[in-house]
Amino acid sequence: MSTRPGTRSIADFVSPIWIVLVVAIVAAALISDRFLSPNNVLAVLQQGVITGIVALGMTVVLIGGQFDLSTGAIVMMAAVMALLIGPSHPAGVAAAIVLPVLAGATVGTVNGLAVYKAGANSIVATIGMQFFLVGAVLAAVSGQHVRADDIAASFSALAGARPLGIPLPVVIFAALVAALSVVMGKTVFGRHVYAIGGDVEASRRAGIAVVRTGTATFALSGALAAFSGVLIASLVGHVDPTAIGRYEFPALTAVVLGGTSLTGGVGRPADTAAAILVIAVITNVMTILDYQYPVQLLVQGIVLAGAVAYYSWRRAEFAR
Repeated sequence: MSTRPGTRSIADFVSPIWIVLVVAIVAAALISDRFLSPNNVLAVLQQGVITGIVALGMTVVLIGGQFDLSTGAIVMMAAVMALLIGPSHPAGVAAAIVLPVLAGATVGTVNGLAVYKAGANSIVATIGMQFFLVGAVLAAVSGQHVRADDIAASFSALAGARPLGIPLPVVIFAALVAALSVVMGKTVFGRHVYAIGGDVEASRRAGIAVVRTGTATFALSGALAAFSGVLIASLVGHVDPTAIGRYEFPALTAVVLGGTSLTGGVGRPADTAAAILVIAVITNVMTILDYQYPVQLLVQGIVLAGAVAYYSWRRAEFAR
């Protein structure tokens, strides 16, 4: 790492993505006077929650040096499960929340065992799981829309409630960011995940339970993706299985934009959250300016490519 005098910058003390977020907010406020209106700020915060929760789980997996590309299918599976259970009474509401999350954690556990126990490539294993889940769900519902006949107000409140005027999903997302930041930064589990991502063989020799810890990262990712699916079911009350389930790549974009290394061992949940907000701000401003969706994708792609180039350059500088 470079220690030359006079070369340190604010980026050495604050993660670059937070600097980008501040710049994006200031630029957005200058571009449109509608951006800082209370309703629009809440819209920005809520816009990235579903993808953000998926991205948090993916961050933990990627810190461990692996990829989870089955999360989009898990989102779809959980949303369909929640509505098929029928959240029309208290017991049904509890089941519609808990059972899909447990199913997502189970899928994640299978992914983790395939990768860490059987030695499968994580990209191949999780894409295979994605195909399996999509096929199974579409076969189960015959490719049709799924809706619950009667949805209890308590289930709808999961996505629609506004404590202190703030959408409940935003509150939940903030709580998850805080909890995962503590878990990854202050616990033995978190330190072991970073160690595994840095050097899995050295971690084994150091006595770290690589299979158990690594599998737990996939289980966590599956559970969080499933909870995102439950939020979708709560928000809209019906789902088209063919139209949802594409959250893995937007989530991966946020994870990489937040500075999580594609080779493992580096990353923070809070930085992923900041990246989600950057993407939400950019998307919101382009929507206000009435830019078409292809242009939005182009701009997001440029931002991502720039982030990857910057982090690659910065790591090369630090390695000198």
